[in-house]
Amino acid sequence: MKKQFLKAAVVCALIGGVIPVLAVAESRDSPIVNDPNQKVYIERTVYADNAKAKKEAPTSNQLVKLAPAFARLADPNATPETLSLYSYLAALSKTDNTIFGHQNDAHHKMFRINSGTNSDIKDVTGSLAGIIGIDALSLTGSELTLTPKEKAKGITLVDKAAAISIKAADEGGIITLSMHMPNFELIKERGKKSDGTYDYSGYSPNEFKGDIVRRILPGGDLNEIYNGYLDLVADYAQRLQAAKVPVIFRPLHEHNGGWFWWGAKYCSSEQFVELFQYTVKYMRDTKQVHNFLYAISPNGPFKTPGEYLDRYPGNRYVDIMGFDTYDDNPPGLPKNDPWFRDFETSLQVVAEAAKSCGKLPALTEVGVRQGGSLAVAGNKDKRWFSDVSVLVRKYHLPYFMTWSNFEKEQHNFFAPYMVSDTRGHEMINDFIDFYNEPSSIFADGITYKDMPQPKVMNK
Repeated sequence: MKKQFLKAAVVCALIGGVIPVLAVAESRDSPIVNDPNQKVYIERTVYADNAKAKKEAPTSNQLVKLAPAFARLADPNATPETLSLYSYLAALSKTDNTIFGHQNDAHHKMFRINSGTNSDIKDVTGSLAGIIGIDALSLTGSELTLTPKEKAKGITLVDKAAAISIKAADEGGIITLSMHMPNFELIKERGKKSDGTYDYSGYSPNEFKGDIVRRILPGGDLNEIYNGYLDLVADYAQRLQAAKVPVIFRPLHEHNGGWFWWGAKYCSSEQFVELFQYTVKYMRDTKQVHNFLYAISPNGPFKTPGEYLDRYPGNRYVDIMGFDTYDDNPPGLPKNDPWFRDFETSLQVVAEAAKSCGKLPALTEVGVRQGGSLAVAGNKDKRWFSDVSVLVRKYHLPYFMTWSNFEKEQHNFFAPYMVSDTRGHEMINDFIDFYNEPSSIFADGITYKDMPQPKVMNK
């Protein structure tokens, strides 16, 4: 399971680059991930001012005048809560604020697995991240497991994942769902289980054999199996819908790359567009999931809007136009880091493309990869999160999300963490400074539930 964690996170964060395979057991056995007294860890000397952060976050009363009166959404029958979330993000994009997000923030941690809170971000700042990422891997057992007691009670992975997400939403977090889908030919080879469903466990989005995109489309021999997988996702979504929790759904991410079987290397542009549209229609029309805002997220960098819009599925199927990008082996401060130059160009391109299409822009996935992720020690730009936020806010993206922290893997975490009540990763004080900035929004400052609902024009 830990091997799957590493594989899932690193492959997603790989973004077409080459990262050496790291020995997971070696990482877990290292004193660095077990001994809080290691010299690489520092004392916390800066403290989160939660009351100030909540007071400074823009309220619904302040945002209402910036909210759109009308909207054209991929789902014209979106729930009231989903409309309020759209209104909030649209209004926020007209301010000098941005939401910080973290993948798996509410159920994976780097160091304090059995102590502290349920979240590394909450351990450091007192609040969950504002955007809480979860992947369908948690629905299939690769990023979430059941205890013997939970199994005895009949609790399922979908039950547990939904409960985690609803609780995070109750604390203010905005949920976003991605799908690292298995290779469905491998699923077919396993055959059906005794209850007539398929076993979607394991990690195989980077298994490229089988011409999968063509075969999961209507008329293909794998379409039934793909529908069964979407049924699992829909089950999770409907539980959140019943709890009045909206979700930013980000399927088929990084589709312009070559590291997932749905990437540009393995299917035609027409096939990808058909698959994205089919996925939206199946969730929206067949499964009656109406609490989704649909996000697309190709991999950056981009130099032109045309480059970004390659394989774009169309305005009727997208609400949020995002992108993913990673800062590899940064040499130091932003002025010395060429990634920041390309990053700013990409932000401008995506913001322009989103404006031309009448959509919301977002930075759907980002992080540092210094040996695979943030480094335990020796990170050259300790204010990296603030530096990224400056540019994200310059181009008025309402949120950005960093990738996940995974248990006891020193090369597989993307946000600072505490190792005790008073000590933590070398960037904790700088990260708390970032939290304390008036422009940053975490879960404790989010107010979308009180936003007005725009009138849907394409209903």
